[in-house]
Amino acid sequence: MDISLSIASFPVDSETAEDMRGLLKMAEADYSKPLFEYSWQQADAAGFAVLAYTEENELLGFASALDIIGLDSYEWSAFVHPGYRRLTIGSALAGGVAYGLEQRKAVEELAVTIEDPAAEKFMASLGYQPKFKEIELAAEPLAEFSLPDSLMVTPYNGEMETLEKLMAAAFDDEVIPVVHYNIEREDREIFVMKREGKMVASGTLLREEDNLWITAFAVDPSEQGKGYGKAFLMWCRHYALLQGMKRVVLEVETENDALAVYQRTGFIPVHSVEYWEKPKNRKA
Repeated sequence: MDISLSIASFPVDSETAEDMRGLLKMAEADYSKPLFEYSWQQADAAGFAVLAYTEENELLGFASALDIIGLDSYEWSAFVHPGYRRLTIGSALAGGVAYGLEQRKAVEELAVTIEDPAAEKFMASLGYQPKFKEIELAAEPLAEFSLPDSLMVTPYNGEMETLEKLMAAAFDDEVIPVVHYNIEREDREIFVMKREGKMVASGTLLREEDNLWITAFAVDPSEQGKGYGKAFLMWCRHYALLQGMKRVVLEVETENDALAVYQRTGFIPVHSVEYWEKPKNRKA
């Protein structure tokens, strides 16, 4: 069987996007997030797709790579038709990704897979090593919820220095570019929680079809253990209901102490996502 590879920069055309979505319906797990489905047709998305078509124009596999925060640091994943995985299409797609990253002068890359023995074997065969894992959790919108009188959640209103300090304290200074990216994006809403005028928590909300994603969620370390994180997450679930969303979704590293907080606020594990890196001394 003759397979041809091509690379298409985002946004891809409607026919290509439909082919990609059609192929994803064959996946046993939900690969829409690792493959960045939300970005395929975004006009300002810095990413590309590698496509594997037959002579009959049937899509048998594709990879999707995205520079998530505009710093030439890409994440990518691939999916191959279940009936054709012995044809080394996956390896060809990975080669196409490597070429695309080289052309775009990427400074960093991470491969993303749903946790699965076959995926782990495939990534190892490409010379990648595990870097970290995240658990995707989801919760239903909450019909009734009200914050304690001492707390309020409001849209971000330009308190840049305060937000930067909170986020850097919760993570480190490397999170600052992410904060700026979220502020600049029109498709993201940043909310802050305050107690008596002091910012104690923040989170960014992103809508993907019927899902409301929570990203860049943090509680001021000096204010942790007081229930602010739980209150913010419950507020997000209620906000999702008001916005007509069907699910609230987030990802957290498996070693994050906050995992228990998410589960206590109604978030249930969906699946684990693994991130892979290629050692610096190895080439694609």
